[in-house]
Amino acid sequence: MEIDMKFTLDSIPEGKERGWVVRIDGEEVQVGHIELTSTFGTLEYGLHPEGYDSWVFREAGGGGSVLLPYAIDETGELWVGLLKEFRPHMGGMVFCAIGGFKSPNESNRETQQREAWEEAGIDGIEATQLPGCGTNSNRAFFVADAQTEGTIAYALKLPFSLLRKADDEGLMLKDAALQNTLNKPDDVRFFHWKHAARTTADAMARSAILQLLTTILP
Repeated sequence: MEIDMKFTLDSIPEGKERGWVVRIDGEEVQVGHIELTSTFGTLEYGLHPEGYDSWVFREAGGGGSVLLPYAIDETGELWVGLLKEFRPHMGGMVFCAIGGFKSPNESNRETQQREAWEEAGIDGIEATQLPGCGTNSNRAFFVADAQTEGTIAYALKLPFSLLRKADDEGLMLKDAALQNTLNKPDDVRFFHWKHAARTTADAMARSAILQLLTTILP
């Protein structure tokens, strides 16, 4: 897998002062350049073009996709759907945008549809891509060309009549609206957009909410 030639990390010269410590199996080592590659992307450590040692991550295919289901109530207020899931590196159970990495040879739209079905049991075939550039989820360490790459956001409008009060928090889809009972549709909660933006720690969810607002507000 090749790193975008517009941005590269060179090998760190021997003896150059470093800000990062590299340990392999617990043992500190001096390395010039490290590259870890998977189907999800490439992680690199080396010499940054600005002259310091750093690491970067480049997602395969330039980024992933997220889906933001939403509904508008009778007063015109916007409600957005987030997926409640266990993410130990974020502190446990959190609300995030539905979505994920692109699989090899998959388009952003195909990623959105697959992730929506796998994660939330939602058929995203009628979702529309939100206008605007893709989201770089970590501007310090993620490599994504702002013109052509990043996480692409999609939105799926649902009738507010398909939502009901959840037992714990927010709103949820009524049983008649569930597309796939074998997955996790019960883990999707709909919140007023202000509450959702303040509650989620997912930068991609917040970005998608803002993109949706700029699209549907007059």
